[in-house]
Amino acid sequence: MVIVSVVVRDFGSHMLQKISELENKSNIKLPVTKKILLAETGTVEQVLSILTNSETIVNVLKQTEDRELILRDVCIASKKTGETLVKARSRFFLANMPGDIINQIKRKNLGIGNIIIRHELETFRKIIKIGYNSKSNSIFRVYHIIHHGKVAIEIKECFTSDIDSNVNLALDAENSSQHY
Repeated sequence: MVIVSVVVRDFGSHMLQKISELENKSNIKLPVTKKILLAETGTVEQVLSILTNSETIVNVLKQTEDRELILRDVCIASKKTGETLVKARSRFFLANMPGDIINQIKRKNLGIGNIIIRHELETFRKIIKIGYNSKSNSIFRVYHIIHHGKVAIEIKECFTSDIDSNVNLALDAENSSQHY
């Protein structure tokens, strides 16, 4: 397993350098779609739906709660095919989050991106690490969602090794339906 730490500087070119470092250390060449997924700082659900030309479904696999922390394991799947695109583990730091957001998370019916958008929560996403797991041939990233200067959520997302085939299927379908 190869992990590259990310320090925010000039985010655009710096992230490109970090992805290149990951490729060199792992002896791999990542397709553009995987680079986008490692670097994006919006909602992964939205990016995945665009890349796969399918709505996504967030399935909460496990969620445990105590007074300070909620731990949540989810998979994000293509609504069209049912295939898992991402597995994620999140840690919600309750002291750093508004009560209405905490209540929404406890309901287990929405993904984090949709919760943030629905509640118009002002946040900043800071990518901490990116990596490659040679055993599963998958990429992953760890990032923080910061609210009012404090880490509200820490997320590790593992993108499935066959995510490119889902993207390529969407591109093939798109290209075959276009007439020039």
